[in-house]
Amino acid sequence: MKFKIKFADQIVGLFIVIALVALGGIIIMLGINQRWFAKNYYFKTVFNSSTNLAAGTAIFMKGFQVGKIDAIRLNDANMVDVDFYIYEEYYPKVKENSLLELSVSPIGLGAQLLFHPGLSDQLLAEGSFMYTTDSIEGQIIIEQELVAIPVKDDTITRLLSNVNPVLENVNRTLVTVNRTLTEVNRALAGQSTGPLGTIVGDISATTARLPATIGNVNDTVAMLRARIDTLMNQVDSLLSEAQTSVSNVNGITGNLEQTTAALRDPTGLIPRLLDPEGSIATFLDDDNALFNRVMSIIGQVEQSVRSLQQIVTSLNGEMPQIASVLNETKVAIERAQDVLEGIRNNPLIRGGITEQATQESLYNSMREGNF
Repeated sequence: MKFKIKFADQIVGLFIVIALVALGGIIIMLGINQRWFAKNYYFKTVFNSSTNLAAGTAIFMKGFQVGKIDAIRLNDANMVDVDFYIYEEYYPKVKENSLLELSVSPIGLGAQLLFHPGLSDQLLAEGSFMYTTDSIEGQIIIEQELVAIPVKDDTITRLLSNVNPVLENVNRTLVTVNRTLTEVNRALAGQSTGPLGTIVGDISATTARLPATIGNVNDTVAMLRARIDTLMNQVDSLLSEAQTSVSNVNGITGNLEQTTAALRDPTGLIPRLLDPEGSIATFLDDDNALFNRVMSIIGQVEQSVRSLQQIVTSLNGEMPQIASVLNETKVAIERAQDVLEGIRNNPLIRGGITEQATQESLYNSMREGNF
């Protein structure tokens, strides 16, 4: 017995209709999702390059997709013409002075095409040209605050923007250090005209004059030693003459004492002198030989006294000159010590100064002699 379903054709047809309706519903939903039935408003713009741009690139406004790029092409001026459209529901935001911005991530994480609505009350007509933020007209619109550009809260961008001033400061510091080192090198080479060059030049000039200064000091010391030696020789001679004169005076004094003692003895010298045959007669009868001898001795004594007085006077006259020479020598030695100390403390002179061997003085103090 055959099994038959009543109304089988109708059931199959119903399923086919349901399937067609479902397919149509799916297609409609896809179309609605893909905006097949929505109206789009088309505009034009120009970019310098097509990098990060392509047909179908989404246009965002505060995180919402408000449009897409329809087509791009290279024009005769080697610029990139871009045709794009804005969705119908966002068209009321497309006011005059609206701008497009191609925002590229500074660390290479992609790019976004952003839409910034203008602050005008007039809508931008469909098919109009919209400027970009990097164009001259766009910069003018931004400076005049005719467009609403939100503040970007990009942590990486803010960090990079903070790093840039630091790098600039480091660069300036390096340039300053480089200039300073160059100036120091030029100053050490004697090619700088600044304060450091003047200091180095003065040090070089002082160093160049140092041998002459030391030579002058040595000449002054040698001259002083010669004059002191001469003065000491004169003093020794004066002292020798003074000792001789003192010895002569002592002898004369002794003779006078003996003569006085003889004169006091009534039986001694006086009777013999008064005796006609004594010393007076002999003294008077020898053709003044004894008298002349006595006068010669007295003249020698007077000459010795005058020489002693001249020596003392000459020594008193030389004492201020000796004091002046000693004072000048002291000042010259102190200046030479200051110059030598400055040169030894100078870090720019390499190697220092060769120390000279100490020479023992040939001069012996007057106190070392025996009187």
